[in-house]
Amino acid sequence: MIGIQYVDAHAHLIGRDRESGQWAIPRIQRAAEKGVVILTIAQVPRLWEASLKLAKEYDNVFIILGASHPDGSRLETFEKLVRTCKEEPSVVGIGEIGLDYRQGKPSDIAQRKEQLREHIQVAREVNLPLVIHDGKATLDILRILEEEAADDVGGMIHFFTGTPRQAERAIEMGFGLSFGGPHTYARPLRELVRSLPLNRILVETDSPMLAPPKLRKSEPNEPSFVVDVVKGIAEIRGVDAEEVRAATTANAVRLFRLDE
Repeated sequence: MIGIQYVDAHAHLIGRDRESGQWAIPRIQRAAEKGVVILTIAQVPRLWEASLKLAKEYDNVFIILGASHPDGSRLETFEKLVRTCKEEPSVVGIGEIGLDYRQGKPSDIAQRKEQLREHIQVAREVNLPLVIHDGKATLDILRILEEEAADDVGGMIHFFTGTPRQAERAIEMGFGLSFGGPHTYARPLRELVRSLPLNRILVETDSPMLAPPKLRKSEPNEPSFVVDVVKGIAEIRGVDAEEVRAATTANAVRLFRLDE
C-alpha cells in the first residue's frame, strides 16, 4: 500500500457467490497498487467473518458492518453487531441499511423501516457513521433520519440519486453523498455531480454489481476503478482530477476516521 490516495467508499468484496475471499484478493492487490482504500460492505451476519479476515490480512481494507437480515434472534444478532464494532478496529461504519422501492414498496416495509431505525441506534451506541442504501426511497429515508435525529450520527448515502433539494437536506443532517460509475455518464446524475459541494462528495464503485465508470464500461467493475470515477467527476465539474481526488479522499478519511 502506497498510502491513502483514493477511497472506494462502497464495494462488495465478499458476497453470496464469493464468500471465500479468493475472488477479492487480486482486486484488493490491484487497488493497493493505486493507493485505493476499500470500504467493503458486510451487511448481513454471514458475511462478517470473511470480511473481517480480509481486513486483518490487507491494510487497505476496512469494513462497514450491518445486520439487515439478522441470523436467529434479532436481539442476539444486534448484541453481536455492537460487540464486534467495539472489538474490531477495522469496522469503520454501520450498514449498509435503508429502503429500496425500485420494484415497488415491499410488503414488509414496516419491518425494513424498523431495521433502519435499529441501525441508527446501533451507530449511535458504537459512535460510527451510517452507510445508507437508497433505492428510490429518498423521501422516506430522509424522514426517518430526521425523526431519529440521525444528524448526531452522520454518515453517507451511497450512490445518491435524489434531487438537489433532497441532497441539501441530507447534507444539513451531516451526511455525505457518494457517486459511482454511472454518475460519470448518465445525464440526470451528471447534473448532481456538477451542482453539489465538493466537500460533501465521496466516490465509490459499488463493485462488482454497479456499472463501472465511463472509461471502463467494457470491463467488469472493481475497486481500482474508483480512480476513473474521480476522473469522470473532474471532467463533469471542469476541474483538475487532483482536486477531486484530494477532496473526496479527505472527505472519506474524515467521515470514517481512517487516520485514527
